[in-house]
Amino acid sequence: MLFQSSLLFLAAFLGGAAVLIMPRPSQVSFQRINVLSGGYLFAITVLHLLPELFAMPTPSQRIGLYLLAGFFLQLFLELMSKGVEHGHIDNHAGHAPKVVPLSLLLALFIHAFLDGFVLSTPHATHAHSHMCTHTHSHGPGGLLIGILLHKVPVAFAFTSILNKELRSQRTVLLYLFLFAIGSPLGLWVSQYGSQYISNSADSLVALFAIATGSFFHIATTIFFEASPGHHFNVQKFLVSLLGAGLAVVFEFLL
Repeated sequence: MLFQSSLLFLAAFLGGAAVLIMPRPSQVSFQRINVLSGGYLFAITVLHLLPELFAMPTPSQRIGLYLLAGFFLQLFLELMSKGVEHGHIDNHAGHAPKVVPLSLLLALFIHAFLDGFVLSTPHATHAHSHMCTHTHSHGPGGLLIGILLHKVPVAFAFTSILNKELRSQRTVLLYLFLFAIGSPLGLWVSQYGSQYISNSADSLVALFAIATGSFFHIATTIFFEASPGHHFNVQKFLVSLLGAGLAVVFEFLL
């Protein structure tokens, strides 16, 4: 788990720090990376997270309610983050509301925490229920890759905005550090703190389902925003298909 935590931290911190040491990529290149991660996240949600959830002994309708809660929680968080989770960097010629750095950090930290939490799943064995690492037949490798792939453009967009809004580069790095520890903290809480959350396995399923609902919202939003006006774009379609294909390969091979 230390290895996973380190990867989560480094992907976020280095992805954000890249803003300070390298030229900004073109909007087209950045968008393609984002669409790739969106295709991957959507596929890994369908192939991995949802099957894990509905294999739980919790009633499926209740799981559906938790998924909805996660979906709308993410929608609420995006009111504070202005869509940084799916690659928004610019203010669209000044028409978007001004971003408040602390609100942005809070929204992205909660999102990052759920990213880390989703790497563990509530799993019932015999008469006892507990939190453990994914027991999927091919392990959590594909899911971890998806989170890392998503985290880099989010961190890049986050730091790009902070660099405009904050005068001190030290403050930018502090905000980036706090964001970067969100996912490792979520992973550690899911592993070692779940016994203090509740003795009920259902509450752990709820947290996992909320995180999954958040994933689903982000992935679908990336798709919708990649085709404004619902115009078909062959390149974006192929990039998203590549992302989904990679998820299939990693899910069944790792």
